[in-house]
Amino acid sequence: MKKNKKSKTKLNPPPWQELNIFLLSKIFTFLSPHDQLFITPYVCTSWLHATLHTLFPNSTLPLSPLDTLPQIQRPRFTHLLKLAVDRIDGWISISFPSKHPLPYLLAMHIAERTSNISSVFLPSYPSSSLCQAFLSLLYWKNLRVFRGPTDKLPPSKGYLLLAQLIDHCKGVVDLGFHGEVMEREVVSIVEGVPLIKVLDISGSRVWGKGLKVLLDGRLKFLRELNVMHCLFVGDDGDDDVINDDYEKMKGFKEEVFEKVSRLKGLKKFLHCFGKNCQQCKDGVKPVTS
Repeated sequence: MKKNKKSKTKLNPPPWQELNIFLLSKIFTFLSPHDQLFITPYVCTSWLHATLHTLFPNSTLPLSPLDTLPQIQRPRFTHLLKLAVDRIDGWISISFPSKHPLPYLLAMHIAERTSNISSVFLPSYPSSSLCQAFLSLLYWKNLRVFRGPTDKLPPSKGYLLLAQLIDHCKGVVDLGFHGEVMEREVVSIVEGVPLIKVLDISGSRVWGKGLKVLLDGRLKFLRELNVMHCLFVGDDGDDDVINDDYEKMKGFKEEVFEKVSRLKGLKKFLHCFGKNCQQCKDGVKPVTS
């Protein structure tokens, strides 16, 4: 009897467009920004999705590439950014650019479609980005972390941003705010974000009594407070700088440390009291509108 010969079939490998999107995105990370922006998105729909996952990974919208991309590449980046926001759900974090802000309409488009954003980072203070963040807070009601510009905000703009944040984002637990922290800002923080756990006001011009208010126990969940390189002023304003008077500073530090010792929940109090800090010796210049 003749044995039936099994026909040998040649197995064809699957086409590139059928590869797993996340595997493709890993491969695309080795490509240049030009190739990611102008070549891979045009191959097919699958490659477009993979490119979006390459540029905007891990549920984060990192917009800092706008600061480093050449002018000719920025429009293409913002186009792909809009596609990513429209096609992918679950964005939880956004970091604004520091030099080249988003176009206004695109910023509003992103805010409207990312209501689940829980973390916002503003690396510096361009007026346009500040305005975009101010309006975006109307949509980000689930915000938990807000890190404002590390360079000090002008008093009027800083307070407006803080008030907007407190009015619309009641669940903030991590706040970075740098600029003028006087009576109205202190009251806003204590009354507006009672659930706060981490507060960073480093490098700010701070009302001396305001720091004592922050430490009076009303912020029951406060775990970390950063007052590094702050300029503390008394009730007489600019002419009453506590840092410049040895006796006043000594008494001020004793009162602050006494209040800190009573807060059992406060695990970290970052300061440069009594240290040879050159930045504090140079002084924190008042910010102007």
